[in-house]
Amino acid sequence: MSSGSDTAYGTGTGTGTGPTVGGARADGATVGAATGSAGTAGTAAAGAGAGEGVLPFACPAALAEPPELAGLRERGGLARLPTAAGDRAWLVTGHADVRALCGDPRIGKSHPDPARAPRLWEAALLGPETNHATAVADHRRWRTSLTEAFGARRVERLRPRLQASFDALLGTLLDTGPPAELCADLARPFALGVICDLIGIPAERRDAFAAWSDRVRRVPDPLGAADAAERRELDRSIGELLDRRRRAPADDLLTELAASADGPDTPHADTPHARTPHTGVLRADELPHALSGVLLAGYETVATRLPYGLLYLLADPAARTALAADPGLAPAAVEEVMRLAVPGGSWMPRYARTDLEYDGNRIAAGDLVVFSFQSANRDERVFPDAGALDLGRTPNPHLAFGHGKYFCLGAGLARLELRIAYESLFRRLPGLRLARAPEDIPVDGASVTGGLRALPVTWDST
Repeated sequence: MSSGSDTAYGTGTGTGTGPTVGGARADGATVGAATGSAGTAGTAAAGAGAGEGVLPFACPAALAEPPELAGLRERGGLARLPTAAGDRAWLVTGHADVRALCGDPRIGKSHPDPARAPRLWEAALLGPETNHATAVADHRRWRTSLTEAFGARRVERLRPRLQASFDALLGTLLDTGPPAELCADLARPFALGVICDLIGIPAERRDAFAAWSDRVRRVPDPLGAADAAERRELDRSIGELLDRRRRAPADDLLTELAASADGPDTPHADTPHARTPHTGVLRADELPHALSGVLLAGYETVATRLPYGLLYLLADPAARTALAADPGLAPAAVEEVMRLAVPGGSWMPRYARTDLEYDGNRIAAGDLVVFSFQSANRDERVFPDAGALDLGRTPNPHLAFGHGKYFCLGAGLARLELRIAYESLFRRLPGLRLARAPEDIPVDGASVTGGLRALPVTWDST
């Protein structure tokens, strides 16, 4: 549900419109040979300049952005830089540039030769999709199938269930007493429960999914073979649940999508006179992969952003005092958290679908284009005093949920989850505070989605 929608419900079908897991690089592949980009030139830097480093840049501390980004933003335009995978990429850092290229139909998730595509990192997650020829149509079908499930009315109907779930977790926390670790004790179980309830994943299968999600985010994973096998097993498990819902419907997304894909115009192997299949929705064979992607995105986005935002709020005395005095400030806090508290830098890899020129740069078809949403959301040309947490910031045109065709379908649900969490925490625990200095909060640097390893807090028990 965040930053460009790959980790924000921007996941998809078995034809490759989801967050690719696996997708090994061909041995010995080079970027120039794979993409024809060796001769790409323009106004961007030909390589990494002094202090620019290798993508993705490391985050020096939980509350700081990588120091390289400020200089690149100020310089403007695109930068041509090496990546941790040994390839090269166009880095996009400014708000206007990220917004323009996010909405450009010539930029997408797929690559014509995925095994030889340039990569940002050697990780199983967020690799190139394999459905290059049909990517545009596949993505349209994916959004058509899932838009209603994450629409405003559906999300609002979930509010009582989400509030009850959070209250139960918070009640356990209060009964146990201080101190507490909010990543493991609150954020992860809340995020996991919400997305699993929405989809219809039974309780006995949830821990296995959470463990897989944690493994697939790790770096490095040069081949991703184990993760690809685990993804196939997860898809198989979801396929079994879909079959169960066809026999015994329930009030969940599994039932809705199974019914949609299995509509009267969908052919079945045992139907002698099958008619032309739907062209606007996902096919039945695509649903397991699509739903496993939604699970991953819905869980990870809130599980990482909720505690990261809390760190910002608790590290700022004025914000903490204001929220404790008026929990109604939570909606504004959510928007500022989405803008500023960016786990892992929110790097989003994309690929040029065709040759194009942008700002004097010639970008070749197949080139890797990396958006830094963290950088765009700290652009002083759009956000005065951009590094400060400002609960009164208006307007707040952040790009945390992406822009254009990949705008996050789950943005409304993510906002509601965070709002419930921040309203409830500061209402019931006005004295909530960090148990360590902000600079000592450990960052999860081994994950492509980032986040905190832990958020230790305390409060005065009565």
